[in-house]
Amino acid sequence: MAETAQEDAPGVLTSAVPEAKGLNAEAVTTMTAEFLGRIGHKGGVKPKRVALESEIYTVEVELKKFTATVKVDTKSQEIVEYDVQPKMEENSSMVSVKSLIPLVVVSSVVTVGIYFAFKIIGL
Repeated sequence: MAETAQEDAPGVLTSAVPEAKGLNAEAVTTMTAEFLGRIGHKGGVKPKRVALESEIYTVEVELKKFTATVKVDTKSQEIVEYDVQPKMEENSSMVSVKSLIPLVVVSSVVTVGIYFAFKIIGL
């Protein structure tokens, strides 16, 4: 009978499953950015706050026009809740240029119309 000898190669990892790495603020922020990209928010993500509250990481990020809050469970390492809200403008009392242009055009047309109306009447 032929005997076969198996030799273990030193430094070779025999398991095909990588070891589970513990969650930290950086990992959940990366997970949040990837998740938001998968659901359609492709723009840049600016992290604002990460907090750990009783086994739930809460990550708040700013997107271009939205603010997102994502909650990640530390035990299952899954996203358990997320909320995407439109960003509130800080200077909402200021008039934007886009709304100012039609206002100027309409007021100019009215002024020219009144001028010619007075010319026709003779005033």
